[in-house]
Amino acid sequence: MTRLFVTDLDQTFLNSERQFNVPRFSAILDQLDKRGDQFAIASGRDENWVRNKFGKLADRMHLVTGNGATWRVKGSDKLHVQNIDASALKKLEDILISDTFETISVIAFSADNMYNLAGLQQLPENMQDYMAQVYPNMATVDHLTDISESLTSVTGIFPPIHSEEAIALIDDNNLPLHATTSGYGTVDILAEGVNKATSLSMLIDQVDLTPEDLTVFGDGMNDLEMMQLAGQVYIMPNSDDRLFGRGYNVVSKDSDHDGVLETLEKIM
Repeated sequence: MTRLFVTDLDQTFLNSERQFNVPRFSAILDQLDKRGDQFAIASGRDENWVRNKFGKLADRMHLVTGNGATWRVKGSDKLHVQNIDASALKKLEDILISDTFETISVIAFSADNMYNLAGLQQLPENMQDYMAQVYPNMATVDHLTDISESLTSVTGIFPPIHSEEAIALIDDNNLPLHATTSGYGTVDILAEGVNKATSLSMLIDQVDLTPEDLTVFGDGMNDLEMMQLAGQVYIMPNSDDRLFGRGYNVVSKDSDHDGVLETLEKIM
């Protein structure tokens, strides 16, 4: 039976420096290929960021990116995209910069580009330098509605105590949007009905696998839908408290100690 191993990135696969053990992971991919198994990334990060981080290794994996806003079957030229309804952007911006809570920054993504909303705090300088490498055409806009191309996602960054307030306010306005969080004050807003599980479902249907063939790793509430979809689930020891008590396996080591890689080696 072919198995598909799927992992979130931040605080799950990547360590606190957003790095990973390249030789160890490459060896695991080699073993999976020999066994006829497959691997996928399912991340809130968009595809440009993932490809910049993984280089040629990205071509050896299926990619579910932007929390499910985009997905690509390994080796395919076709990027599947689910865009936000542009009619919701003005109201969404009003919510994100509401006086109800502090907003640190708002970032919008298309399939190819990144935009910063003006009038808010700038990203840290080291992060700006990295983002400039990934998104050479990165631009600052006065309003989300000033962006001429379709958006796959919008991210609001808040002090962690305010992120759930932002999600609740978006939900209360009944917009055609889905808001989720991976924790750490980040709120990702997608098209209605879009999450990692919806895109994974379409991906596995295309490659003739079933949910029972999935083994997923994650740590945040934006991973919950794919955990509910999968046949086998592992959560990180540092996971959101709301993921414990659901009967999921707990990885013995955190992302700073190659917890996912060690677990994959044990499974194989």
